This record gives sequence, structure tokens and C-alpha cells, in this order.
Amino acid sequence: MTKFQKQMLTIAAAGALTAVTALPAMALENEFHGMFAVKTFLSNFDNGGLLLKENSKTNNYTDQRTRVQYIAKASDDLKLVTHFEMNTTWGSANTATLSDGTTKVDFGGGDIDTDGTNLWVKHAYLDFNIGKNLNVKAGQQAYKDTLGGLYVDADLPMAYVTYKQGAYTLGLGYSRFNDENTLTITGDSYKGDVAGDLYTIDNTFAINKDTKVGFSYYLNRDDSGANAVAPALDVERKINTLGLFGATKMGALNLSGFVAMQKGFSHNSDGTKTKYHGWATNVLAKMKLGNGTARTGFLFTSGDNNDDAGSNHGWQTLSSNASSSQINSYNESGMMLLVRNTSMGGTSTDMYFRKPVTNIALLHMGYDANITEKLYANGNIGFAWLPSSGHILGNTGVENMTATQLTTANLSGQQKGSDFMGTELNAEVGYKLYSNLTLKAQAAYVMLGGAYKDILAVGDDVKDPFTLRLGAHYSF
Repeated sequence: MTKFQKQMLTIAAAGALTAVTALPAMALENEFHGMFAVKTFLSNFDNGGLLLKENSKTNNYTDQRTRVQYIAKASDDLKLVTHFEMNTTWGSANTATLSDGTTKVDFGGGDIDTDGTNLWVKHAYLDFNIGKNLNVKAGQQAYKDTLGGLYVDADLPMAYVTYKQGAYTLGLGYSRFNDENTLTITGDSYKGDVAGDLYTIDNTFAINKDTKVGFSYYLNRDDSGANAVAPALDVERKINTLGLFGATKMGALNLSGFVAMQKGFSHNSDGTKTKYHGWATNVLAKMKLGNGTARTGFLFTSGDNNDDAGSNHGWQTLSSNASSSQINSYNESGMMLLVRNTSMGGTSTDMYFRKPVTNIALLHMGYDANITEKLYANGNIGFAWLPSSGHILGNTGVENMTATQLTTANLSGQQKGSDFMGTELNAEVGYKLYSNLTLKAQAAYVMLGGAYKDILAVGDDVKDPFTLRLGAHYSF
């Protein structure tokens, strides 16, 4: 064997060894998905700190959101799912102060030279099957309750197990969504000592291919105020939520709905006790009509009239005493301003009359029209009332005015003209420039009712809110 042949044999062996070593990595399937959205706002309500005074200035701003998803798929039974997010408001530096006084640092990179640290982990979880009937998701993931998101619609660090057997599906979940130890406490503390937890049980039974029913149970256990010095904090809170839901299809008509009740208690560090008795119900109807779909629905969530300090009748969302976040949604409403609708906002989904969605009765109607293969238009109208109408503040705390306005007007416990919040009219027009790029125009206007009339200082009327938006959405 010549020297040249020996060299070729060595190179071939090295190449074969490299190929064998790379086989496991080559067997891995790599998937990339994502989206990019940019939207320009002209509004006296969006991003305005809920200012509704007659002399309030109009905001105009542009924000963008980028999401990139990478899935490492080892097989049909095992994959790692990651999801990253970048939010930027044009002209914004690396931080932003929100209306509740907290600082959020995911709006960076919008100032000159566009440098900013704004890459965030939205999801990171392992998704695997055990046999044919059991699926497990463990890690940071999206979770939406079976009540249309009215209790919780959020990204959570969570373990969720799904078992399917025939027509029956069981979902069991656990999340520790607050364990910060950020409160001023006395004595020693350790992880898990002052934590907020969620336990979920979701049961669904498909009667046939068109009809399903089910019930869910959610337990929010919160000890995040334990050992707290501040007397107003709960040292222990337990809220039980039980919901019954169903959906059926009858020809072109789709009907769905739920009813949910809550019962629980909290002990405060000053020795007082609060009992919770909230409830909510919803019914939805959709039907194919012409070239589109007609929609209507009604939502009711209880409010608290504050007549009894030891009892709270307001609908409670998933929350923790050590966190200001109370995240639920009602996307089926089609509203842009009255209630939180995550499908209609920009990088922020905070600016709504009801966020969290509670203490509201909402009747809404809409129509989604497919004008051509590329052009569509949606229109909605909504009428909203306050179930707990005896007080301006209710159980949401701000009722669309800043703390300065509330202090100046001295509104605590003040009676309103009526319990009618107002009427929202909105519309969206979209055009698919390409199969994965859609251009959108949105507009919404709320004619305020007696619940918001003459509630500021004398001679300072409340202004009807509006929003105009232009945007583009690209997905891949």
C-alpha cells in the first residue's frame, strides 16, 4: 500500500467516524416557527394610563413584537419546545414604567441605534408521551382554562398531564407561579414558604363528534403573604373554582357556554378574615351566514359591592398576594377596549376597561365577513354594565382613572348615575398581501354610560375613548 493510499484510507476512516458520531444529531428534527407584528396607534386610551379627562391628549406610537419558536423533535413521542419573544416600542429605551408603578424591561431597543436587552423566554417545556394515552408537558408553557380564559389565560411554569381514553379526556396540572420571597418578612424564609400555587383538574367528555361537556376544578392556594409585616396582606388564601361547560354543533349553528362558582377565604395578618363567593356565566352562539360568520354572546361576572368587609362576592382570577398580575381574558367578545382581548392588542394587553375581566355584564354581537379570498372585514358591538354598581371603585381598584384623579375627585364610595358602562363599536379590515403576511386596520369607539358620567371634579367631564390602529402581521 502506497503512502497516498494510506492517507486516503485514514481520511475515509475519519470521515466514517465523524458520520457515525453525528447520527444521533442528524436524527433530530429541527422546526422553526414564529411571527412578526408591527402596529401604529392613535388613541386617547391605549397606553395612556387610563386617562379619560376631557383635556387628555391623544397618544400616537408604534410598537412591534417578534416571536421565534424552536422545536427539537427527537420522535413523535418526544420534543423540546422553546419560544422566545422580543417587544419594542419605537423611541423607547430599555425600561418602561407601567401604570401600576412597576418597571418592565422588555420594551428596549426602540431608541437611537436600537440597542437593547429585550429577548425573553416565553415558553420552554418538554413534551413527551408515555404509551398511547398519556401526555406530559413540563416547563414554562401556555395554559388557558376551560372557561374561555376567564379564570386564567397566561404563560405559567407548570406540569400538565393529559390522559385520553375513548371519548374521555382528563387534564391534571400544577403550577408554582410565585415564589419570589420579595415581601418584607420577619424570621427565616425558604423556597416554598411564601409561595402561590395553582392546582387544576379538567374533565371533558365527547358525547359525539358534535357535542362535548365537562367540568373543571381550580384551586389557588397562596401563602405569599405569610410572616408579612404589612397588616393588609393575606397570610393565607385559598380560592376554589368549579366550572361546568359544554359545546354543541347543530347544522350551521355552534353553541357553547359555561357556569362557574367560587368559594374560598383569606386570613389577614391583622387577624381579619375574608370569605369569597364569586360566580360567572357565559353563552355563545356562532352561525355561518352568507360569506361570513355571525356571532353573539353574553358574559356575566360578579362584582363586589363592599357592603361587608368580611365578604367578597367579586369574580376572582388567578393571582398571588405578592404579585400585581391578574391575567385572564375574554377573546370571544371581539371587543378592543371594554374587556381584555389578547387577539386585538399590540405588545401590551393591559389597556382595557376590564383587566382583569371581572365585575361586568357584557352583551356582544359581531360579524366576520370573507369579502374575497384575500380581503376580510369584522364588525362588533358590545353593551356593558357593572353588576356591582353601588360604588365607583368596585373590586378592580382603579376603574379607569389614575390614583391622582381618584384622590383629587375623592370618589371612594360615591354613587354613579347608573350601572351602564357604555357601548363599544369596533371594526377591523384585513388584506392578505401574501399567504403569510396580512395588513390590518382597526378602529374602536366607546360611548360611555352613566357609570362614568360626572365622576371627576365639577366641570371636568369624562371623554369617550377611541383607538385607531394600522398594522402588519407576518407568520412563518
